[in-house]
Amino acid sequence: MRVPSLDRPGPLAVVASNAVAPVGVLALGWSATVLLGVFVFELAAVLFWAAVKVPFAAKRPNNAIDDHRLLGALQAKRGGIDLPGPLPPVYLRNLPTLVTLVVLLAPIELGAAFLLFALADPTITAETTGQMLLGGVGVFAARGVETAADYFRDGGYRDHSPRSVVLAPFKYVFGVGTLLFVVGPFGLDSGAVLGLVVAGKLVYDLRAIQVERDPDRRGVFYRLYGSKETEIEPEPVVEPDGEPVVRARPSRAVAVADALYRGVVYTLTSTVVVFYLVAAFLAAFALRLALVPLALVFAFGALRAATRYLRYGPLEYRSYDGVLVAYDTLFDEPQQRIERDEVRRLVVETDRVDRLFDTASVEFDRGDQTPELQFTVPDPDEVEHDDTPGSLLAPHVDDPKAIADALGVGWLYERDVEQATAAD
Repeated sequence: MRVPSLDRPGPLAVVASNAVAPVGVLALGWSATVLLGVFVFELAAVLFWAAVKVPFAAKRPNNAIDDHRLLGALQAKRGGIDLPGPLPPVYLRNLPTLVTLVVLLAPIELGAAFLLFALADPTITAETTGQMLLGGVGVFAARGVETAADYFRDGGYRDHSPRSVVLAPFKYVFGVGTLLFVVGPFGLDSGAVLGLVVAGKLVYDLRAIQVERDPDRRGVFYRLYGSKETEIEPEPVVEPDGEPVVRARPSRAVAVADALYRGVVYTLTSTVVVFYLVAAFLAAFALRLALVPLALVFAFGALRAATRYLRYGPLEYRSYDGVLVAYDTLFDEPQQRIERDEVRRLVVETDRVDRLFDTASVEFDRGDQTPELQFTVPDPDEVEHDDTPGSLLAPHVDDPKAIADALGVGWLYERDVEQATAAD
């Protein structure tokens, strides 16, 4: 197994974080309690630095959730927000993964780690507490060096999606948990077993570094979950030169009304509706008790409204000769593009917002693009990296026919309107 060279501070920092445990056991006489405590601190460090990395990951996950009603609108966003100084841009599309990591994954993983620590029946004294804190500071600093060197200084953020960043703490929990599960029945008080745990942990992390840096090696995790090589690098949407033939953008009042309407509908047509029932039940006993579930309803509705507005509120639809581009005026970044020859179907719909403002929503559909179901992630050279969405939706525009005519599919618009009229 090749050892990382001295010009690679990131891998060396990971090795150094692993050296904390054997040095503590062999040189400082750490007990099993201290060793397990340091492992818990290291998991906390891995989770913390993963949360720092996620906002800057430049790739898109290969399991994008663009159609998810609550968070998909954020993950569909293209373009980053530039920060002052040497930091790279942050991406709004990474926010769902960051929230999932901080609110769900981190508490579960840390809770499991503390449970494992408690099951070992640790003996906590002032001395062991100081040793655990010393070891924790060491692994936290080492993981921080790895993050600064590999991820930010050397541009590792360009190779990752937020999903591939989260793989690191997941693998850590599985690897260390499996190791302790195997040797636990033999008793951690044994010096030989304690040494086996330390050595096994070091071998595991060195192997993880080797697999991560060798494109020809793919472990079990990489086949089941994927890796940074299987994530999608977003291709910029190219906008034609010259001025568009037609520009269309819903007014701010329409965009706000649409967002509020979608937020209310979401609370009534999703599992959030359960909170309405809970509020009605609690109101029979005390009105104040009903405020808690109603606050949750408001939070989910507000989140849905905000994501809907961010997804479609700032968009301007620019029709060129045979090309339609959805341009985000907030991020100053083209979001989607569809050409005349790609349109297989056109659907015109009117909801309550359209009827209120005398507008219409038109969807330009590329046809069936359902991905093939696979039980494992294919090899990097076989992954479909095209992240073009199946359709382009222009909601609540004043003159959808003008957009369709400029794109060159006005006949599809007229056919859909005729079919809708005949159905009525």
